[in-house]
Order: sequence, then structure tokens, then C-alpha cells
Amino acid sequence: MRPTMLTVLVLIGIAPAIHAQSGGSEEIAALRAEVQMLMERLEALEQDNGGSAQIEEIPIEERLAAASAWTNTVEISGDLRYRHEIINDDLFTERQRQRIRARVGINAQPAENLQVSFGLTTGGANPISGNQSLDSGFSRKDVTIDFAYFDWGLTENLNLRGGKMRNPFFRPASHHLINDNDLNPEGLALRYSSNNFFANAARFYVEERKSSDETILIGAQAGFTSDLANGARVTAGASYYAYDEAKGRPPFFFKHGNQFDANGNYLNNFNLAELFAQLDFEAGGHPVRIFADFVTNTEANAYSDGYSYGIFYRDASEPGTWDVGYTYQDLEADAVIGTFTDSDWGGGGTDAKGHSFMASYIMRGGWNLGLRYIVTERGQAAKLVRDYNRLMMDISFSY
Repeated sequence: MRPTMLTVLVLIGIAPAIHAQSGGSEEIAALRAEVQMLMERLEALEQDNGGSAQIEEIPIEERLAAASAWTNTVEISGDLRYRHEIINDDLFTERQRQRIRARVGINAQPAENLQVSFGLTTGGANPISGNQSLDSGFSRKDVTIDFAYFDWGLTENLNLRGGKMRNPFFRPASHHLINDNDLNPEGLALRYSSNNFFANAARFYVEERKSSDETILIGAQAGFTSDLANGARVTAGASYYAYDEAKGRPPFFFKHGNQFDANGNYLNNFNLAELFAQLDFEAGGHPVRIFADFVTNTEANAYSDGYSYGIFYRDASEPGTWDVGYTYQDLEADAVIGTFTDSDWGGGGTDAKGHSFMASYIMRGGWNLGLRYIVTERGQAAKLVRDYNRLMMDISFSY
């Protein structure tokens, strides 16, 4: 072990005291000899280090630069929404409830062509909603993993995603004809984009079973964008989603509008063919978006089609701005998997048709006031036709 300056100082400090107590014994002479030897070894060590035993000091500028290089690759974001709902369903009396949704996400970029994302949300295990009702005697609310995936740029035009990811497929106007906005599927996906052409493909793992075959979703999509006159742009394409091992299986997570056999299992398989189009242009100096979406389940003999269309005017993105929108949707019972479509429209799921009216306004300070009124008729396939209306008033914050 190499001697340290502290060792030498301690020995030098205690030597006189020991000498005073012992009157100069042979032990003190031996101690002095050891101190002298340690001093000589320390001097040799300092000469080997260029005559100095100083610790190298890293400049503060370099330390700040290193810290900044790390923090620049990590981004934290989130949102909080408070909602008041009024629900009128002909089967029940009027219902009112307060709900919250809180989400937080971390995005990191450990390499130039790699992004890793992780997020948490309220709402428990529900795959299509982070809403949490304020009830149950002030009970604590569940927080679960919302997404956890990597996005790897294989080439300039091709990306590979893996994990529980944000939906990689294009949806016209971000509408929910097939999948809810909050649905984050799980598996692997490829995304390709070059000039005006795009394509997506995925293999998602819906249900793993240890005693029988698993349910897998294979999806493929291709589309294009094209610039028109006066700055307008059109986006159009087609998709195909095939669920393997759905018929005769229990519903995924919960029943939501589909048809089931006597044992409560899916009556049909689900192979979905989709056509979509979206038109963007300006009117009066403000953006306008019109869309149309159609889907059919080629495995169902009845109640197999769904479609939606709508229009949105202006863009609420800065304080003092607002927007409005309208959509109409008709989604038959077995057109899509009811579990995964919009959780609010028609009470959630399929077997419903009707209107949605939307508006939002951004206040100073970033408060987002939102309003959505849903007017639907549901239950045709279930032979229980009734009106279902829902008013949602939101206050949202993003950071």
C-alpha cells in the first residue's frame, strides 16, 4: 500500500506525544525511523508524478457541457384532464360523473437513429381509456404502463418499432372508426415513408394462451399524399387487418357491441378491409380538414360494415385560438373489434350510429377548454334499439 500524506502527518503528530510519555524509549526510535522511511517514499512518489500530487480539476464549462449533452437527449411531457360527463341512456336514468386522466411520458434518444419511450397513465388496465372516475370513497387511483417501446431508424425512410407502442397506422383526421385514440398496441411494426408515399406493417400480440393458440393481429397499410391547387393536400390509402384465432374465443378484455355465441365467445372472425381519404385546405385563412373512412369485415355475413365522415375548421393550438368539428359514424355490430374502438361514442364499442359535435378553446396560460356532444342510436343487432346521448366538458393542461 502506498503511503499517503495523511498517514505521515498522523505519525508525525503522535510521535512527540509518545516521546513525552515514554521518555525516549527504543520504540520511539523505531517509530521515527518508520516515519523517515514513509517521507522518503512519498517524495519519490511525487517526483514520479512530475513533482506534484495535485488532483486534476475538470473545468466547470466542460462539466456543464457534459450534463447538457445528456439532458438534450431526454424529454419529459404529460397532460392532465378534468372531465364532467352527463349521460342519457334510455335504459337508465340520467347519469353524471366527474373523471380525471393524467399521463406522463419520457422520450430519450440514446443514438441519432434510436428513440426510446416510456409512459404512465391513470385508468387501470383498460386498453382504450385512461379515465378514472372520482368515486369509491376517495380511494387511491391506479397508474399503469401506457407505452414502452423503441423506434429504430433502420434507414432514412424505414423505421422499426417494438414494444407497447403508439398506434403506427395512419388514421384520417385521427378518427376512431377502427381504434380508439388511446389504444397502444403491442408487438413489432415497420413504418416506411418516401416522398409522397407511405406504408405501415405490423404484427401485434393480442392474446397469449398457454392451453391453446394465441390471437395475433397482422396489419398492412399503404397510402399517398398529393399536393393540389391553392395549397390543398389530399391523403388517401387502404389498410387490411387480420385477426388470427378470434372466432370462438372470449372477448378481448370486455364485451363491447359485437355478436357472441351461446358461450359468450366471438361469433365471427375479423379480417378488416379499410379505405380512407383526407383533404386539407384553407378557408378564410384558417385550416379545414375533411375526411371519409370505410371498413368492412370480410368474415362476417351480417352487420359487417362501418363508415364515418366529418369536417373540422380552424386549429386550437395557441392561446386565444379555437376550433370546431362534426362527424357522423355508422358502425355495425361486427364491422370491427368492439373492444378497441372509441370508448365514448355510443357508450363505447360497435352496433351504433350517430353524430358528434366538438369544440375547443385555448385560454391564456395554456388551459384547454373542450366540449363534445354525442347523439347516437344503438342496439340494432342486439334487438334493443335505444337512444344514447353523452355530453363531455373538459379542462385540459399540457406540459
